[in-house]
Amino acid sequence: MSRIFLERQIAHYMAPVAQGWRQLADAALAELRVSNSSGWCLIYLDRLGPDARQIDLAREIGISQPSLVRTLDQLEAAGLVDRIAHPEDRRSNLLILTPAGKSLVGQIEEKLGTLRHSLLDGLSDGDLETVQRVMSLLTDRIAERRT
Repeated sequence: MSRIFLERQIAHYMAPVAQGWRQLADAALAELRVSNSSGWCLIYLDRLGPDARQIDLAREIGISQPSLVRTLDQLEAAGLVDRIAHPEDRRSNLLILTPAGKSLVGQIEEKLGTLRHSLLDGLSDGDLETVQRVMSLLTDRIAERRT
């Protein structure tokens, strides 16, 4: 196969793979009765770790802070997230998962882990490392071109 053909094939599959992954992941969230906006917010907040600020979470998810506020209001009302004033910057809030939030994130991650495993079953560790390296490189190059 020619390089041009391979590059076209990779470009051809990127959007459908990303879209398909997101649809399956959103369906997994729905099985837990979690909206996709709430689920992804909890997942990224957990991955950011303690002392995450609202601005950090908005950047990680790729949305504006005002767009995030409604979801955080819902998560806080549900007892899954606490917002506390940043000790050094009163204009900023720190976000903390409550014990119920941590428990739900554990369930979400377990469900998503099962999904990932089923989709990637049969690939060698070397294949996975190659895919990860390529996706990381493409992400970096796309980010460079956007700036």
